[in-house]
Amino acid sequence: MDYEMLHHKFKNRRQRLVFSKEIVVERLARRYQAVEIDKGEITDLINDDQLVYDYIFCCLKIDDPRLLQKIFTSQEQADFQWEINDNLHRNRTYPFKGEKEAAYIQLILDEMEGRRIDVVLESLDGEHVTGFLVRNQSEEVGSYIWSLTGGAHFANEQVKKMVIQARQLTDEEYQSSYLDYLEELQRWNLV
Repeated sequence: MDYEMLHHKFKNRRQRLVFSKEIVVERLARRYQAVEIDKGEITDLINDDQLVYDYIFCCLKIDDPRLLQKIFTSQEQADFQWEINDNLHRNRTYPFKGEKEAAYIQLILDEMEGRRIDVVLESLDGEHVTGFLVRNQSEEVGSYIWSLTGGAHFANEQVKKMVIQARQLTDEEYQSSYLDYLEELQRWNLV
């Protein structure tokens, strides 16, 4: 991969590669038929240490079966099948207290077994997506989101400082994430 050439392209186009949080949500909704859900539905989110809970501004659900078949890699599909078989083999049942807990347990099972992806978006500055989670890990969806959100991290000094501080990143980790971002720009033909 020619990172120097990609860096040069990014520098020349960086203003067009910085998207507002609203545009990111709109593109995700359009591309993946994602539907907004209340962050309270993902009850363990408050305990997540990857994002700042108070700055989570949007959660999206992707659950169209035909679309999920196209999104997941063959390895991801194999992992989901293993999870389904394991749950069936062990005859797993999950006790719950009330409808809210039952809905949350179903959400977790749907994520684990590949029937659903939840996307959680954070904005530390109120303008850009500064962090995100893709539950259950979808390599494609995570890659696409990083291609849309990384521009704000690397073209805006204020966002850069907020992200480094919130994630307690070292310079080495930050530089490594820049190389990942350049790869995603090329993957999605944005540079």
